[in-house]
Amino acid sequence: MILVSAERAKDLAQPPAYLLGAPTGAVKGWGMIEENQSPYWSAGFQGVADRLWKETGYGPGDVDVAQIYENMTGMGVSALIEHGFCTLESAGDFITFDNLIAPKGKLPVNTSGGNLAEGFIHGMSLVNEAVRQVRGTSCNQVPDAALSLMTGGPGDPVVSTALLGTEATL
Repeated sequence: MILVSAERAKDLAQPPAYLLGAPTGAVKGWGMIEENQSPYWSAGFQGVADRLWKETGYGPGDVDVAQIYENMTGMGVSALIEHGFCTLESAGDFITFDNLIAPKGKLPVNTSGGNLAEGFIHGMSLVNEAVRQVRGTSCNQVPDAALSLMTGGPGDPVVSTALLGTEATL
């Protein structure tokens, strides 16, 4: 992945995907406490998700498509909850095939197959797909996708999340 200034990106051959925010870290008390984290179902995203929405001015309702790092199913579910797409109580109703499928789901997730189907390169293929969605070049394109969320490192001592957008989202 190559990052350049927004000014320079305007002159490149491909439409740019702008990095709107990319917090990394953990909330106080999170870390190498396997089987003891609180809440137990968490993947550690709450702090970085809160920072992402605050720093970018966007929220979960603005996101068109998401690339969720899913090293285990539970971690993907937790990432969706901690980013505010659903609650622990509503997760069963939200996380359905019809809601998560491209192109017309409420929140299409892992539109290129994610780590399980596209390849487990510690989330780098998720970055590629987030960019393709914003550029409009994905093989499973979400129509008019302007904001693409990407998460990485669930359950680890430090996690990350990023929001990429079109020029109109700047």
